[in-house]
Amino acid sequence: MVKIIVKYKKEIEEYCAENNLSIEKVFHAPRAYNSTRLILQHHDPEKGKMGLLDETPAAVTLAIFLENGKLRFEQTEHTRKYLGTADKTGRRVA
Repeated sequence: MVKIIVKYKKEIEEYCAENNLSIEKVFHAPRAYNSTRLILQHHDPEKGKMGLLDETPAAVTLAIFLENGKLRFEQTEHTRKYLGTADKTGRRVA
């Protein structure tokens, strides 16, 4: 099984650039996935030290679904806070 984040890297990068999201943050975010969906999350170490191992809740920051060979993106109330960037290229702003 090829991961969505690998197979559709270019499309995800384009989405990030168009929506002012940091490419680096998206590609390094904790994730859950299968062959048709990719859920990006944010782990807050102040809420727990071990993530899923201690059942620490992780906010969903972006959901990506593969439908009929095309990606569909769903942002959440956490997308801008944890994945946002200030420039239009999608690259991290220092």
